[in-house]
Amino acid sequence: MSYNPWNQARKTLVALGGEYLGYEVTPSDRIYFDDYPYKICFEGNHYHYDVTMYTDLIAQLQLLGWHYRIQNSQSNINVYLPDIKYLDSIITYFQHTDVITSLHGPTTPEHVEALQDNTTEYVYRNKYWYNKYNIKIELFRSGYKKPQDEFRAQGQDLKEFIAGSFGSYRLFDSYTTNWSVNYLWLTQEEFDQGYPFLKLSYGDLIDKIQKVRLMEK
Repeated sequence: MSYNPWNQARKTLVALGGEYLGYEVTPSDRIYFDDYPYKICFEGNHYHYDVTMYTDLIAQLQLLGWHYRIQNSQSNINVYLPDIKYLDSIITYFQHTDVITSLHGPTTPEHVEALQDNTTEYVYRNKYWYNKYNIKIELFRSGYKKPQDEFRAQGQDLKEFIAGSFGSYRLFDSYTTNWSVNYLWLTQEEFDQGYPFLKLSYGDLIDKIQKVRLMEK
């Protein structure tokens, strides 16, 4: 079995709090590229950057190992890091300069737990969807080789099932019956009461569940 540093790093993933080593922490909404829980943004972009700073950055990273990623965007030089060892070393080296523009990572133990949850995708937002719904269910069905009448009838049945099972909800496509992808937004209360029946009846159509974790202000 090949060695994957992230398998070990995720076991010791550290919550940074609201501030870490003098930098405000922006809560991360995912494990970047499925491997890196931390991101540091540096001044610079695709075309313009401090050559000396960039050379020092690469040198410091290579002292730590090979498991990192750099991506130059239009507005930043983004450095993705696998664990706290990389993070501490890079921040310590550059903390007396002004080249670090932002720091991203998990802020609380609950945030760490959410990022490591493989069954539900947690989305970090400033507010709920439509200011009301904290859960979004993505529904997917393929009409390949299925009679169109049967396909539309299933869409109509599901629409009626949702209307009869949930009191407070929002359905992305509530007009047609021949959709392939649809989204259902629910409150936590409606999800707790109605989701078991939705899963029992239409579990094969549930493609993904997302839950909002509100970011601390």
